Amino acid sequence: MNHWLTTGCLLLVGSTVAVASGGELAAGKKIYTGKCARCHKLYHPAKYDNKAWESWMQKMKSKAKLNDKQYWQLSEYVTTLRPPK
Repeated sequence: MNHWLTTGCLLLVGSTVAVASGGELAAGKKIYTGKCARCHKLYHPAKYDNKAWESWMQKMKSKAKLNDKQYWQLSEYVTTLRPPK
């Protein structure tokens, strides 16, 4: 596993950089294995293209009742599951 995956990953939004800490990634993993798995099997994000995955993430955000922070944590975590391009 790459070092940046264990210490956090970068999310670039315009010129703003947000770094997911290890705690935030752990929170994202907890959401993925807890809330997501509560209703369906865990789908691996690497099996979907970015557009399809983002579409599912948006649909599931409201169904799972995720707030913006939880959604960001989950998004950051699943990004670590996708192979680098």
